[in-house]
Amino acid sequence: MAIIVAIVLGLALRLPLLPEKPIRFSWTTSALFPTPVFAIGILAIFYSLNIFWIYDGLVLAVLVGAFSAIFVKYLFDYIFPNPQGGSE
Repeated sequence: MAIIVAIVLGLALRLPLLPEKPIRFSWTTSALFPTPVFAIGILAIFYSLNIFWIYDGLVLAVLVGAFSAIFVKYLFDYIFPNPQGGSE
């Protein structure tokens, strides 16, 4: 559920579905990467701490998915800046 919410909200926030080409060397964020990766990682941390909240973690999964999409859209580039230089 967290992955679905993260992807749908990422698309609603106008994140591209896929990074720009070539995908292998792209540093742009998209709805498919890293948004659901953050969502499932944060949800796994909550589950490992036995924090399920109500409805067996369904509400928590929706909140984590929404948070991860908003994080990737607005804060990802400030916390994880693009590498400077590199091989071209």
